[in-house]
Amino acid sequence: MATVAEPRVVKAGNRGPFTLDGTRAFLVGRKSAVVIDPGPNEEEHVRALSCALADADDIRILVTHGHSDHSGGAEPLAELVAAPVFGPLSAGFLPLGDGDVIPTDEGELVALATPGHTRDHLAFFWLRAKALFVGDLILGRGATTWLGEYPGCVADYLASLDRVQELAPRTLYPAHGPPVRTPGKKLEVFRAHRMERLRQVAEIRKTTPDGSLDEMLLALYGRDLPPRLIKAARSSIEVMLHHLGPTG
Repeated sequence: MATVAEPRVVKAGNRGPFTLDGTRAFLVGRKSAVVIDPGPNEEEHVRALSCALADADDIRILVTHGHSDHSGGAEPLAELVAAPVFGPLSAGFLPLGDGDVIPTDEGELVALATPGHTRDHLAFFWLRAKALFVGDLILGRGATTWLGEYPGCVADYLASLDRVQELAPRTLYPAHGPPVRTPGKKLEVFRAHRMERLRQVAEIRKTTPDGSLDEMLLALYGRDLPPRLIKAARSSIEVMLHHLGPTG
């Protein structure tokens, strides 16, 4: 039985409520290599990535989206290893489009548009392993990822979950949390959570039609929401209200 390919992983030390145990940077290839989501601009982490690439003579850096916990280390690493950075054009990188192919000596990667967490979020499908590097589309633990960056992101996110489900990868590699070996089940868990949140917001809006956003925040999350998460939670409610549309 053939051995299933696995990426190398270099994990940053940026633990947090959104990053879980830290951002995972994935490496595919040895001599012709790519780095997926180099992570934050932390000197120790960037140097660890550089050391992991010491034997490579053809390197590309790929970024799923422009949030600093994924992309902050891209330019410092690019300088150390003399590599181009590809990703969303809005984040200032060399642009990748849906279906673009990136070669490595361990098989090709294909860029996949998966908006929702951000408008121009990308995932990368590793053909040889039938594995998908999903960035922040889902996390390796829990049942939700943050949505709140732009109006329309909820519909985009649900469509992206559908697209990944249809792709039927064997493994999902989130940038935060462990690999997902049962992708179909995990995707359904994330979809079910989002649909339940939408149901809750619709019910709160129906029972308190004149309620303020702060009142909705309290009704949905209670009084124990950590202060550092309030802004993100407010944005999440706003985009869910947009998705639900006007009342009446």
